[in-house]
Amino acid sequence: MKWSEPYESKYLRVDPQKRRFQISRKVYTDPQLFELEKKHLLRKSWLYFAHVSEVPKLNDFITRQVIDVTLILTRDRAGEIRAFFNTCPHRGAVICREPVGSRKSFTCPYHGWTFKNSGELQTQNAAFGYEEDFNADGNYNLHEVPRLEIRSGFIFVNFDAGAMPLSDYLGAAGDRIDMLAQHSGTGLEVIGGMQEYYIKANYKLMCENSYDGYHLEATHGSYIDYQMSRLAGVTQMKATGFGRGLDNGHACFEIDIMAGRPLAQWLPVWGETVRELIDEAKAELIERVGPERGHLISQVHRNMVIFPNSVMNDQQSIFIRSMIPISVNEMVVRAWPLGPVNEAPELRRIRIEGALSFLGPGGFATPDDVEMLELCQRGYEMGGIEWNDVSKGFSPGEETPSGEDKLMNELQMRAYWTQYDKIMSAIA
Repeated sequence: MKWSEPYESKYLRVDPQKRRFQISRKVYTDPQLFELEKKHLLRKSWLYFAHVSEVPKLNDFITRQVIDVTLILTRDRAGEIRAFFNTCPHRGAVICREPVGSRKSFTCPYHGWTFKNSGELQTQNAAFGYEEDFNADGNYNLHEVPRLEIRSGFIFVNFDAGAMPLSDYLGAAGDRIDMLAQHSGTGLEVIGGMQEYYIKANYKLMCENSYDGYHLEATHGSYIDYQMSRLAGVTQMKATGFGRGLDNGHACFEIDIMAGRPLAQWLPVWGETVRELIDEAKAELIERVGPERGHLISQVHRNMVIFPNSVMNDQQSIFIRSMIPISVNEMVVRAWPLGPVNEAPELRRIRIEGALSFLGPGGFATPDDVEMLELCQRGYEMGGIEWNDVSKGFSPGEETPSGEDKLMNELQMRAYWTQYDKIMSAIA
């Protein structure tokens, strides 16, 4: 979409000539609208669910909530990754009450119906009362989520059987997901399990915040001071960056900056032994993917939002976040740090330190951000003001969904809200 004429809907108010792009505050506060979102937006979008490393062996499983549904993800006896609704087709009880484990079958605790980890009903725990062909049509097998696809080891699910393929949905964001996987020639793995924390704010606020470069200095001054102390002796300090729309509501900011990362950016504070390891990692990367792509992977830090509720941070470490909306003004954030399989212990230590010091629940950034999001939510719920503003950098003719702008402008948020309005305004 190219913004050239004024536009107004229930959700947006756009005036290119006045260079204004505004969002209705009802999208953060209206419970009825939140229910419509769940039905028409969240349940019809591709949602990040897990990484393949979380079910590495045959018969491994995890259980995890997506929106308001709990799924069992399993690598079945044949090695296929499947996702089932965690409810018995008999009388509805939750079947699996463990968050993680290894099982060849799942047994309902209510009446003892047992299912293979590939979903087929094995037994009803009864010698009589059922015909032999009772389940001939498979109606009483575990019910699979309608769509599951994997991109470079990242597992996505969709509750809409008629949804477009994942590759089409991701658009230009797909290649940046591939870049994450290409950090390592041995594959990525989740490090140390899942982090989880609660925020009393609408889930879309975390999406907005995650690629908002404008708030860095005002909100995260303590982290900037800390980072400057770590960069003592580093000469490459000038950073260049852009915000980019990636179609279908996805967007990112990308910064070419020397900030330190275990893949290819050594800092003097880490010592010479680590320098040798990082140089080896960079050489291997360049040989594997070539110098141009190697630069994009190793030097360019990016935060990317996968519309509508996932964030992929590629900075000092790789961090994946999924926002679970609990209500119109509550969310649970689930986060997973990732790193290369068989990474050298010294580099793994630096990676974990980078993940926890900024993006972790107790790091420099996340507590600051949580406070800001909750302050925003409180401000919206006061009422009296109808519109939010994301006009920074907006100008007539902007092609928001796939545009590019300066890092500190707000094109990224406009890309998100353009897609939101497209979906929600189409509801009959």
